[in-house]
Amino acid sequence: MFAKESLYINAIKYDTQLKLDYKKLSENDIVETNNSVFLVNDDILPLDIALKLNASQNQVDETYISTLLISDTTKLVPKEKSGKLKDCEIASFNDQFDIAVLKTTLFETKNFFEKTGIDYIYSAFHIMNLHLEQNISKDEILVFLFNNKAFILILNNEGSIVYHKIEDLPTFESIKKTHFYEDDIEGQKLFDEIYYLELSQIIQNTLSAFYEKKSDNFIEKITILYTLKQLSDDQIKNLKDELLLELNYHPINIDEEVFELSKDKHQKKSFVKPRKKKKRTNYTNIFIVLFFAIAFFAVFKLYTNFENTNIENNKEATVKNKSIKLPDHINLNDKISKRVKSVLDSIPYDVVLNEFVIDEDSLVLKAKLLKTDTFITSLKPNLDELYEDTQIEIESKEKKVNIEAVISSKEKIELKDINYKQNTQSYIKDEFFPILRVTEQLKILLPEDTIIKFKSSNNGDITKFYYLVNMIVKTPNDFYNLLDMLNNELYSIHVMYPISMIKTINGLEVEFNLVFNQPK
Repeated sequence: MFAKESLYINAIKYDTQLKLDYKKLSENDIVETNNSVFLVNDDILPLDIALKLNASQNQVDETYISTLLISDTTKLVPKEKSGKLKDCEIASFNDQFDIAVLKTTLFETKNFFEKTGIDYIYSAFHIMNLHLEQNISKDEILVFLFNNKAFILILNNEGSIVYHKIEDLPTFESIKKTHFYEDDIEGQKLFDEIYYLELSQIIQNTLSAFYEKKSDNFIEKITILYTLKQLSDDQIKNLKDELLLELNYHPINIDEEVFELSKDKHQKKSFVKPRKKKKRTNYTNIFIVLFFAIAFFAVFKLYTNFENTNIENNKEATVKNKSIKLPDHINLNDKISKRVKSVLDSIPYDVVLNEFVIDEDSLVLKAKLLKTDTFITSLKPNLDELYEDTQIEIESKEKKVNIEAVISSKEKIELKDINYKQNTQSYIKDEFFPILRVTEQLKILLPEDTIIKFKSSNNGDITKFYYLVNMIVKTPNDFYNLLDMLNNELYSIHVMYPISMIKTINGLEVEFNLVFNQPK
């Protein structure tokens, strides 16, 4: 795997954290190591972390990024059956089994690293297989605790895997939502106790299920692998006494394990192939070649029609140098964000806004006015700073309070003293994304219950995919945050008018148009 100088980056996502482990190598010897941890809450790598990783990749040509599946729902499949599976990606496990993962699940991990690229993706089962390669395991249940899951293998007296499954473990966040939770200190004690009880029950249920199917084998030992020690010494002793089996509670270093997986012996077990590495150009040789080329051309042009050659070269250069400029999504989104915010900020306290629709040059509000003079004294003066013409239509003229009305404004006035953001990064243009892949990426970017409908496409120098998006948010700030999130993308994705917000019992129902731009 490694060249004269190489950089290995381990990027492992733990719930809301991303840990980066760097190993710089020279002639296969590790010469430098460091690591860092970042908080991450999104389904795609934040821009600041992506820039950090890309800066490291630009410094060392032979840079490899490895990770474990973010959602590891893999299954071990006998090799003779793995080729028949549909909608799955297959990776090698051992002589008996392959590992299968749904393509959509693998896409989640690949898409998380879209801004940097990824070379190797492994399953937690691969970590367990490394342990089996290095240790003799017979008549044993092997459990790996990682990311709130228990990965379980059972081996018979010949060391062959005869049982396997994945079980969910409780999380601290789930404990916080119970009525037993009082504070973090007591909550941690409660979590430790529930975690122990759940793990004990999982192991006992696994043994029971195994003995029902495999009565000719008897388990003599349990090995629990962990990355973070969750069980106390007393709990380990209690678990050993409960199960009446030899128990080994063994720590492992994920970074070292994944580093080992990425070496030549194991790298073919990855779900993806490593990216082709760019080689640095020898500029000294280029300058020498260039010098002689220029000298040769200077002599040659005396015997050719320079003008015709120059015209052809200019034509060719024009075609080659033609660049396609994608719409500045940050600027477009920022303009919409500030326009919507200015409208909502103009609504006075004595107006209850139920619905509004804002378009490129117009605005319609459906609201209740608490007093008869509210429109004249406060609402219209505010809107007059944003639009040239504002009119009101009263729907309940007989009322003196809680007056239902429709307010219409048109001919917008540009906001004053506003500096709009602009994109300063280069867009990713390496690959053309079909509609299905773009739609899948939008589903990951946008909140879980968002409705995304493809409307149409427009093919020119720039291919545009148009979508209608509908979602429920708690406050308008959630909409602004969504625009900020889109602005962190290295793709040209921007919101378009019209935009509507309707107050419902579940929150604000927001609907808008979304455009994904890419070179044809």
